[in-house]
Amino acid sequence: MTAIAFEPAFPAAAIAGLGIVALATLALSAWRAPAGAPFRLVALAALFGLLLNPQLRIAHETPLDDIAVILVDQSGSNRLAERAEWTARAADALEEKLKSLGGVETIRTSVGGDEESRLGEAVEAAANDNPRARLGAIFVVSDGQATDAAAFAKLNPNAPVHLIRTGRPDDIDRKVTMIRAPRYGIVNEGVEFSFRIDDIGPGETKLEARGQSVVALRVDGEEVLREPVPVGAEITFTAPLPHPGRTVIELEVEPLDGELTDKNNVAVLPVSAIRDRLRVLLISGEPHPGERVWRNLLKSDPAIDLVHFTILRPIEKAQADNALERELALIEFPQDELFIEKLSEFDLVIFDRYTYRGVLNSYHFDNLARYVEAGGAVLVSSGPEFNGVLSLAARRNFAFILPATPSGAAIEVPFRPQVSETGMRHPVTADLPETDFWGRWLRVMPATKRSGETLMTDESGDPLLIVDRVGDGRVGLIQSDHVWLWARGFDGGGPHAELLRRIAHWLMKEPELEEERLLLSERGGALAVERRTIRQTASPVSIETPDGDTLELTLAPEGAGRFGAEIENAPRGLYRARSDGLFAIAAIGLAAPPEFENVVDTPARLAPAVTATGGGVFYLGAAGGPQTPEIRRVNERARERAGKDWAGLVSREAFRTESVSERPAASPWAWLLVFAVSLLAGWLVEGRGGRIFPTS
Repeated sequence: MTAIAFEPAFPAAAIAGLGIVALATLALSAWRAPAGAPFRLVALAALFGLLLNPQLRIAHETPLDDIAVILVDQSGSNRLAERAEWTARAADALEEKLKSLGGVETIRTSVGGDEESRLGEAVEAAANDNPRARLGAIFVVSDGQATDAAAFAKLNPNAPVHLIRTGRPDDIDRKVTMIRAPRYGIVNEGVEFSFRIDDIGPGETKLEARGQSVVALRVDGEEVLREPVPVGAEITFTAPLPHPGRTVIELEVEPLDGELTDKNNVAVLPVSAIRDRLRVLLISGEPHPGERVWRNLLKSDPAIDLVHFTILRPIEKAQADNALERELALIEFPQDELFIEKLSEFDLVIFDRYTYRGVLNSYHFDNLARYVEAGGAVLVSSGPEFNGVLSLAARRNFAFILPATPSGAAIEVPFRPQVSETGMRHPVTADLPETDFWGRWLRVMPATKRSGETLMTDESGDPLLIVDRVGDGRVGLIQSDHVWLWARGFDGGGPHAELLRRIAHWLMKEPELEEERLLLSERGGALAVERRTIRQTASPVSIETPDGDTLELTLAPEGAGRFGAEIENAPRGLYRARSDGLFAIAAIGLAAPPEFENVVDTPARLAPAVTATGGGVFYLGAAGGPQTPEIRRVNERARERAGKDWAGLVSREAFRTESVSERPAASPWAWLLVFAVSLLAGWLVEGRGGRIFPTS
């Protein structure tokens, strides 16, 4: 390629000024002596040629191949059915066809994603990461599913985007979609959520009149409901929330024959269940210094509604004074209302040094025992009154739920409370601070344990704190009334507030304090399994993987009452674990990845990019293997860049400049010669009447 460039010997402004003056002089001389004007014009041109110094610039260029990008979709949805195989074969076929055209550089790249496919970003990168002057076309081999869209401004308008669809015309899929999914709920009130089941056909069209499908509802791994619901309609279910803390609700719809995947047939809804208010009933008996400790502890928690009554005077004394029962207190003790009508409204009942006064009768204790068996909680903090005919342990219709019976009178010898071997593994007493520096207590009630777990003892090994499960409820027994010494700092004190808080919250079934617990979590790409137990060993854990397989995992000790294991580089997806009747669920990555929300082949996501660049959309075929379109070269100015069965590759005619050489268009002597000859000729013409040669 040859071009002319100027390398003036003087500043351009000076040459321009000189040119203006020269043109004005030339015009004046042409008006006065028109015969010599042409020669003066030639002389002026030679002068400016000398001043501007024109150069012949010769570029040596090498033609460059056009670039064609083949973008291969390797995302999770494009690996379903036969799509992965067909995608690879179609990409190979396109590459062969492009090479057969000649003068084409093929760049093959891929886009992946197990949770989402950023297909729009991949198309933008293909358009901008390659030389725009050479890019002739982008071929996208994909199911068209994307979680983003390509921005028109970032595309190359001269490079058509062609979509090669990997789906088949008969693809179908069923999915469940959560419409209203609350993240919080109230314990025992349930949580209401709504969902819809859709059958999706080719092009993401919703199929109508699909009848019914059976849906299973599971709460923490236990199935609570299974019933058919209409497909395509919004359905509302109410799931129970039986305990505070995290509750996992699973909704699974039966698979459809021939559907692409069942990964979107399951919806997982983690709900944090909270108590509206914790209602605690505190019944105090004989007054003692520790009574204020219980009241202060419970009143300090704003989430607790405390109802506190103290029963001081026996019925016999009232009869001796000729006083009515309702006259023994500022308000009449509502025993029937508390222990019959509204007992189920309380989360915890505490008896603090209670002595039988005849105020509560046998029916009240019967109802209290049934309350515990149905899921309630009772804590007994005992003192010397625990031994004798007036103690709670002597009430036969209530004592059977207590984990221990008295075995003698109070032992009033100073001792330092100890955490038992079981207590070292139980969340209520595990990791309590400064166990070696606890202050002494001065009294313990000897008892014979019948059931439950002993978490604390005195220095002789006698039970000090026992917890037990009775039916669906829980019972706690503290065999001393001297916990208040810790609150007063006696002999160094101790963690009274933390201990009593843990006991109360365990009785009210706080998940964080469960002694038998199974946890799953993601830890740096690995699936971490944690088992909490008060036993010496932990059973293997059965884990259901995202692909439906089941594996047994042996746990290793990780501390007192804790066992664990990890699955390194665990595949992404939903995992379910079971062990000894416990259930846990967790996801590596997202529990419901957007990649599998829609899996049916569709051109809708890339249609704007295809239309904006003049590309085409092609099916690989319904049977017999992938059928790729014919590839044709088209001109940059061509209006059509794709047809029914052909895709265009724009010829960009790009080149690379290898070297550039320059030489003067003419020698300075040549310019001067032309200048001199032109002036001489003009002078001769003007001096001889317009003739160069004189006449005879």
